[in-house]
Amino acid sequence: MSITQRVDFVTSIPVRAAVAPAPRSCKIEITSHCPYKCTFCAKSINATPDGEMDRALYSRLLREMRAAGVVELAPFFVGESFQCRWLPEAIKEAKDVGFEYVFLTTNGASAAPARVRQCMEAGLDSLKFSINFHSPEQLAAVAQVHPGFWKKAIDNLKAARKIRDEGGFNCRIYASSIAFDGEQGEKMRAVMDDVAQYCDETYRLPLFGMNGAAKANGMKPGPGNPGRLDAMREPLPCWSVWQAHIDRHGRLVACCFGDRSDNGHVVADLTKVSFVDGWNSDAFVELRRAHLSKDVSKTACAECAAA
Repeated sequence: MSITQRVDFVTSIPVRAAVAPAPRSCKIEITSHCPYKCTFCAKSINATPDGEMDRALYSRLLREMRAAGVVELAPFFVGESFQCRWLPEAIKEAKDVGFEYVFLTTNGASAAPARVRQCMEAGLDSLKFSINFHSPEQLAAVAQVHPGFWKKAIDNLKAARKIRDEGGFNCRIYASSIAFDGEQGEKMRAVMDDVAQYCDETYRLPLFGMNGAAKANGMKPGPGNPGRLDAMREPLPCWSVWQAHIDRHGRLVACCFGDRSDNGHVVADLTKVSFVDGWNSDAFVELRRAHLSKDVSKTACAECAAA
């Protein structure tokens, strides 16, 4: 499947049940660190200290998820995984355990060519670059990093394609961007048109709430997380509560942009229970039931769904 087919399959919620079978894919955060401090990101309104996941916990959860039926694994969540010292080893272990598809999303600036090559050698199947800034100046203003990171991200994307092609690696290269409106949207389309020739596929995402951070910074996101721009879903039920997202502490988080605080989106502590038990914990089942009824007014999803 192409990346858009994979995204659309997930957001379609193929099995709509409160007590659900294991999801096809899972995101697991091996590090919460990210050099970017984007104002629209959940990290910008969360003071949780950054760090890496315990290696033994990662290994245990990989095996539990695979045994439960998960076939696609992303060793990332909110953090930037190229900041993790053992990223290539994490990818190789996932492939060795039997995951048929291992994928990553990166801001690009951290995806140095040498590291990308290591990840491809380890068996990485898909590398997607999130390109959300039209210029070095905008990156510096919004992400609060040196403007030189903008060119570094674009150069790293181009290098990744060269590494893939010259090395004969079976890793697809993708790019996505947020579909802003007005002048910002026009400038972003120009950037994406330029990088498209280095990608196997590109696509756009609508602006979403990300735990209130976008709204807190003057943006106007739509309700819920509607998926891909060309295949948008209704805000309720939200596909995210039928997916597994595990933060670096080992907490199963119902929202794909959960802010890692215990605010109702944390549905299980996987350091204390198995993945299977957490996946259909009472908290997660009740949240899915609320989504199926299209009444999340008494849940942690209320503000986002009514954005």
